Amino acid sequence: MGGLRITGGSGLVLEIKDLRLVFDTKPIGSSIQFISHAHLDHVYSLSLKNAVMSEETASILNTIGRRGEWTTLKYGGKLRVGDGLEISMKSSGHVLGSSQYVIDADGLRIVYTGDLNIYDTIVHRGAKPIESDILIIESTYGLPYYRFPNREKIYADIVKWILKTISSDEIPAFKVYSLGKSQEIIRIVNTYLDIPVVVSNPVARISEKYREYGISLDYIPISKVEGIETLKQGECVYVSSFREELPTSRRTRWAVATGWALRYRYPNYNASFPLSGHSDYDGLIRYILESKPKQVYTIYGYAREFSRSLRSRGINANFISEAYQTTLY
Repeated sequence: MGGLRITGGSGLVLEIKDLRLVFDTKPIGSSIQFISHAHLDHVYSLSLKNAVMSEETASILNTIGRRGEWTTLKYGGKLRVGDGLEISMKSSGHVLGSSQYVIDADGLRIVYTGDLNIYDTIVHRGAKPIESDILIIESTYGLPYYRFPNREKIYADIVKWILKTISSDEIPAFKVYSLGKSQEIIRIVNTYLDIPVVVSNPVARISEKYREYGISLDYIPISKVEGIETLKQGECVYVSSFREELPTSRRTRWAVATGWALRYRYPNYNASFPLSGHSDYDGLIRYILESKPKQVYTIYGYAREFSRSLRSRGINANFISEAYQTTLY
């Protein structure tokens, strides 16, 4: 299509049909801003107006103090912009409300995945590939090194570590994202263990949004007397987005859960688990093969390396320069 221009920044800038659409980056002039999900590295320059996102993402942002007169969409809903441009969204499988954006214009289909996870988790269903002409796909784990273990194995390892820690009369604690990873850890404990989960206040606020959207989670906020008493008694799990001193005489053992644990060590933590809300290298490849794009653009993380790997497979791919994420959990 004549007039189509795709560039980077801290996110994606798409110029099409005399319109400028920006995804997960700051507005530029009269552009329309689209937010793929509520992780702060994607919303740090969020406009108070003229921004589009899922209902769940808007609800989470309101909870953490971000306010705005935003346009919200449901999965499968459609937004018409300008002359003949139609935009819709589907789940990206990353966190509550995370979205892939589908841009249809004069028979051309462009898909921007946002942060993507194609694998089912104990909380979310994995993203489904969307057929496209042009695919713009995240590359956070776009190196062949990043092939995650089976998720059920990771869950089993987490459960074993929790039980071992509790058997030593210590409290197992997890430092993880308040949005996404925290809820997965809570659900693991709820599903496989008959012990309470105490959570920090930020985790409690986000987890309440999961409950509002029909995702069952059982936890006790540390702000409640019951939460403090549970920690003092032991035989529980603590989940927080920051490491802190807990109100208990028992020793606390801290763990992290991140895809980077596959490659990097965390010497100041007692355990690390390669649990990610992103697809690994094989998942990204699978998504591309099933979505059958004519052109692929890679963005974030190992975008340059991933595009080179795709070209070696005969896939027409280029990377979008300058795009980055400040945090890559």
